[in-house]
Amino acid sequence: MDTTMQIHVSCDAHAEDLEQLVASLHGELLHLDVEDVRPLQTGPPPAGARADWGLDLTGLAVVTDASMTMLSRLVRSLRAWCDRTQPRPSLRLEIDGDVLEISETSTEQADRSLQFFLQRHGTSQGEV
Repeated sequence: MDTTMQIHVSCDAHAEDLEQLVASLHGELLHLDVEDVRPLQTGPPPAGARADWGLDLTGLAVVTDASMTMLSRLVRSLRAWCDRTQPRPSLRLEIDGDVLEISETSTEQADRSLQFFLQRHGTSQGEV
């Protein structure tokens, strides 16, 4: 079973720099075993609009296997990317309306929140 995770990136940077950060993250996520990585859609473009009209260039939609293993791998990769990126971005992850914020270095409470988020949305290896 697949799931879509929306990733919203924010940081103290100019719009062009933020778009470059998102492009860097996009490239990194393509190296994971995910189904698809694409810019977020803000809505359908009106008739006659440019093809990129409804794109949110500060976010990505990642379609992946909903297994706990894959979601954990994805979130670990996102946290590692944040840790080595300057200026350090914050991420807002969303699956089915459920939101997890990843910001400064994780605390014990943040790790518990992450585990709860993964348990709510990940399936066991044997589940379909």
